[in-house]
Amino acid sequence: MASAPYQDLTSPPRSKGIWFGNYCFTDPVLLPSFTPVCDSAVFAILVIDPACQPRAMRAIYFGESDRIHADLSPWHQQYQSWCRIAGSAIKLYVAFLWMKGSSPEERHAIVSDLIAQYQPGCNAACGAPA
Repeated sequence: MASAPYQDLTSPPRSKGIWFGNYCFTDPVLLPSFTPVCDSAVFAILVIDPACQPRAMRAIYFGESDRIHADLSPWHQQYQSWCRIAGSAIKLYVAFLWMKGSSPEERHAIVSDLIAQYQPGCNAACGAPA
């Protein structure tokens, strides 16, 4: 009788993040519980959507910031729109493209590219990337 190959079940498999366009963002985490790695990033606000593949998540907003912790709060200009689409704040997810040392222009260019590709509803509502 052959035995099954050994598998190390103590360490989880490495995540590959979530891709938008040519950019690999971090794995999504619940928005209310994220911990910033640095201050500068492009971010995607996500909701669960079973119709999306290969991950069942849909971007509803792309933004950029050089003060992530302050900007991703209930005081963000689109926060209420995010909550309305998700159904509640506890159903909001965020993924990051960390860009330590980047300029606002560099981040804005990526956000503009992603908005053009994905046309997320909350960016359309505000008329411009933020």
